[in-house]
Amino acid sequence: MNKVKAAGYQGVEIDLPTDPKKKREIYAMLKDFELEFVAQHWETKEVNFAKHQDQLKKHLYNLAEANPLLINSHTGMDFYSYAQNAKLLEMAHEIEEKTGVAITHETHRSRFSFAAHACFSYLEEYSFLKLTSDLSHWCCVAESMLDNQTLAVEKAISHTYHIHARVGSALSPQLIDPRDTNYKQQLDQFLLWWVKMLKNARDKGRAYMTITPEYGPFPYSLYKPNTQIPMGDQWEINEFIRKEIIESYRNI
Repeated sequence: MNKVKAAGYQGVEIDLPTDPKKKREIYAMLKDFELEFVAQHWETKEVNFAKHQDQLKKHLYNLAEANPLLINSHTGMDFYSYAQNAKLLEMAHEIEEKTGVAITHETHRSRFSFAAHACFSYLEEYSFLKLTSDLSHWCCVAESMLDNQTLAVEKAISHTYHIHARVGSALSPQLIDPRDTNYKQQLDQFLLWWVKMLKNARDKGRAYMTITPEYGPFPYSLYKPNTQIPMGDQWEINEFIRKEIIESYRNI
């Protein structure tokens, strides 16, 4: 927390335990450091739909009780039917309305939103749908930089309330190091998308947009062969992404 605060971040994105005592301890720490937080839900992976729905409901209410800026949810499963995933989205929206805490749904592999074309149908049907946009997943699934799915991308941008800022490619959800000039095209494309998301939020009069620089550790960040030494410095890369977004947004 000290490092995060010292670097100038305004908050963190974390999951929270269901144990009330442990949850209060984390919340107290965030207050001590004067950090806002985005609550993250990723745990529900139950195959049985009824059990999945029940688990998701419990996790979302547990997170909402802590009054985060918003809840970022890994929602549904890619192998559920359209109707099943839609039922989960409708349930999450009901929880959002009851608690007053915004719930965004991450564009993530294995979830209802695993690909641009799959998510597009839900965005067309549900105007209330809020996204956490991490388009690196869509690039990887489609094996493209989504240049042939511009309608779905623009639709996602208009529904974005939270950003996971990671640079991917047609063959990877996370480039080893986006500072590598070999990947300038990919970096430029993601910066363009992120700035469009920020501009859309600004033009719609939203008070803020939350962004998590999300370069992850192993196995997202690959190890050098036969070692446990990462091929990229996670902290340095996330700092680079943060500064690139700020600079790009200032220039529009």
